[in-house]
Amino acid sequence: MITYVFEISGTAADGQTWTVKGETDVDRFGMFAQAIEDAQAFAFMQLTNGRAIYGKPGVGCKGPYTVTRLMIEQAQ
Repeated sequence: MITYVFEISGTAADGQTWTVKGETDVDRFGMFAQAIEDAQAFAFMQLTNGRAIYGKPGVGCKGPYTVTRLMIEQAQ
């Protein structure tokens, strides 16, 4: 298994900013694309459950969501 860490940032419908950080394990022989899919799914779940890091705490974050930055790197 290879562990990747990721950080995804973006904006919501009302201009609210958000960031999600996490990690995922991908089969060594799997495709890197799986890490991207896992990161996107995790980010969506964090956003819809109100667990993302918001630029303006206490202000709601309604979709649609726009991704402005996606960083994925292999964990050291």
